[in-house]
Amino acid sequence: MESHYDIKAWAEETKLGQRIFNYNFRIQGHELKGWQLLKAVPMHKDARLAEVTYLVQSEEAADRQMVRMNIAELADWRAAQKHLLAILDHSMRPDLPRGTGKRGALGDISLVARAPQSDIPAAVQFARGNIAVAVNSVGTVTIDVSEIAATVDHLLTEPPAKLPSIRKLSKPRPPKAVLLKGKEGATLVKDLKKVRDAWLKVIVPDGELRRKGDALVYISRQPGKKVVRIYAINVRTG
Repeated sequence: MESHYDIKAWAEETKLGQRIFNYNFRIQGHELKGWQLLKAVPMHKDARLAEVTYLVQSEEAADRQMVRMNIAELADWRAAQKHLLAILDHSMRPDLPRGTGKRGALGDISLVARAPQSDIPAAVQFARGNIAVAVNSVGTVTIDVSEIAATVDHLLTEPPAKLPSIRKLSKPRPPKAVLLKGKEGATLVKDLKKVRDAWLKVIVPDGELRRKGDALVYISRQPGKKVVRIYAINVRTG
């Protein structure tokens, strides 16, 4: 079946997402002001894909306003966009429009589904770096999920110092100088599994980040010394 979406155009538009990599990213609940995390259900986990579905409810209207989030972590930004494309192509409405305005700024690529009668943005799907995200209103009252989607995008994109909800959970690390010489790039993390339960966020100035096996590799067409920022965020348990 021919897709309604142009993934090649998505790739051409992607700039920031090539330079960001998140490993072990998870929603804990305190990041979403006004919402309570009900449950987090692991759907799949291996070296290729780690996927978790979250259900949150409004603190003001718990019996009526609920949101489901599906967050998938993949090996790189291209894999995340392919995953998003597969979800969209198999959805009941395989022709979602692109986000516009503030919603168009979500992720490297974003699509928005509006409720037919109210025109409320009831579902937002986007990819940011190696993460694919789907946010859906699932309560008895349809709500605009844009703010929740934007919060998730900021968590994926910004350094911890700019995020009050996780600032105290981040372990400060000085920027790392990396020398890139050839096309093979440089290994920034030899074994991601050794990170254990921490959430790792990596931001580079150019090129792109890819997971190869258990290693995180930085590749750039421009050789030379690069300043790499690696953040470890201690995920709360219990």
